[in-house]
Amino acid sequence: MASKTAYVNPLWPEADWDVSGAFVNDRELLSFFDFCKEKLGYEPFHMVHGAPLCTWNSGRVLKQLLREAEELRAAGLEYEKRRIAVYLTFSNLLLKEEHLGDALCNALCSFFSRHNPTGRNGVIIGSDLLLEYLRDKFPKLRYISSILNIVQKNGRGKLEVYRELADKYDDVMVHPDDVLNYDLLEKLGEPHRYILLINEYCIRNCPLRGFHYRSLSENALNFLGYDGREFDKRQAVNGCRELGKMLTTERYGVLALSTPEIQRLYDMGFRHFKLQGRGHTNASSIIFDLMRLTWRSDAANENRMHTICQRFLESLRAPVPS
Repeated sequence: MASKTAYVNPLWPEADWDVSGAFVNDRELLSFFDFCKEKLGYEPFHMVHGAPLCTWNSGRVLKQLLREAEELRAAGLEYEKRRIAVYLTFSNLLLKEEHLGDALCNALCSFFSRHNPTGRNGVIIGSDLLLEYLRDKFPKLRYISSILNIVQKNGRGKLEVYRELADKYDDVMVHPDDVLNYDLLEKLGEPHRYILLINEYCIRNCPLRGFHYRSLSENALNFLGYDGREFDKRQAVNGCRELGKMLTTERYGVLALSTPEIQRLYDMGFRHFKLQGRGHTNASSIIFDLMRLTWRSDAANENRMHTICQRFLESLRAPVPS
């Protein structure tokens, strides 16, 4: 729904922002949401995605994702109160029957199936086995095909793979390299069913992507015993850790989109834009992207937007105990 506020970015007023950070950056995300609603008169995002450290997770296998059950419940209730949908990132590729009974993962699906005021809560999945299991057990959740499905099926650029996934899932995430494949996107049809990741900081046409995803899934299944030396060795020569190359060499350029590129996708009818935060240890980059993308920057007095940014950052300061 288009916002009436004078502060919303006029380039894409109906964009639906889906942000990373659930269960790790909840305080910052909720603070930003409340600030925009109370001070600026609009809701900056309506979806968050993420998962705590658990067997079904993949892509966010970080020590800071260890959470107590009460923390998870408290975060879920805060999102429910604001009618923000939650997508659980259960995209592990390597799940077997023995993993389906995981108590924490099942409890999270049960919670968000029951606390689902918008009907949009869902699960991002990279395993056909998990999809079959969850559809039968939690029919009220939405099921989203992960980017990992495209990668594992070698489906980048292949219309038939996207259509196959669209037949099985409620929504489909587009491979980052395909987000600028306009010929493919035009043929997909139903743009409302496709999710576009627009701030990917991996390099374009990354040769390591498939191995990286599989490594993350292995890590989630054996968090304490995982040996990541082979991945580190490959990544060291991949170009994605060399800032100079990424800024000056076209083939190492990151997949984060420019304003004209996002505008073209919006004009094609796409509305569901995902902001990733995988691997980030804090919410600063996520909040920065939300400010950059959701706030207008064409105001006559640019100092006004600077002031708003400053006021938000000041609002995050914890109150001094009396």
